[in-house]
Amino acid sequence: MKRMAGWIIGLAFLFCAVAFAGDQAVPGAPESEQTKASSIKVVKMKTTGKVVEVTDTLLKIERTVKGTVETFEFVLEKPISKFKVGDKVVVRYITKDEKNVLKEITLQRRVKPLKKIVLPGEKAEPGIPPQKGSAPAK
Repeated sequence: MKRMAGWIIGLAFLFCAVAFAGDQAVPGAPESEQTKASSIKVVKMKTTGKVVEVTDTLLKIERTVKGTVETFEFVLEKPISKFKVGDKVVVRYITKDEKNVLKEITLQRRVKPLKKIVLPGEKAEPGIPPQKGSAPAK
């Protein structure tokens, strides 16, 4: 029984050593372009904020998370002229060489507050005008 356990542990060790050796790169062997491309992982991220500074090569936005103000800097691949200081924007970016590289920027859309529809028999709240087609409050 002890001899069988020894063989099983030895074979498991041997298979692990072979698998580990297969994952190692051979020194001096050229890497293919496909291997290089697949090893780089690009993570796309998104954030919103207010534009603080815009230059030809840099964009700074300020965002508030749970009461704390954070400033983000983004490297621009090409200059942007559509946006100015104070605009609320949505930014999509990637991190490359420990720098945030801007990929897409759009203005943040405002959401209009919904008006309450007053049904017949209900009282309208003060300050909210009734919509067209609804009965006046009594």
